[in-house]
Amino acid sequence: MSRKELVLLVSRAFALLLISWGLVEATYMPERLFALSHHLNRSSVLLAHDYWSSYYLIITVFLALRMLALLVVAAQFWRCGPRVERLLSPERGNQLASG
Repeated sequence: MSRKELVLLVSRAFALLLISWGLVEATYMPERLFALSHHLNRSSVLLAHDYWSSYYLIITVFLALRMLALLVVAAQFWRCGPRVERLLSPERGNQLASG
């Protein structure tokens, strides 16, 4: 197996790990949306923002951003472009010159 094929294999395996991690995070979304809608529906006219609705809004937004980031990075690793290849397999000439 050549070095390039090995890098592609490792990159794709890592991408599958990130995809599964993103899908696991997606399972939390219904709970977060349900809690957010519950607290938004119970908000008072006298209070513009209460603690719990703000709290659930923040954790829902960050959950969505985390899922998006995981899937974007997984797509980068799946394609295994030159940047990913350099990350996973630095050139040996640079290591010998610096060492």
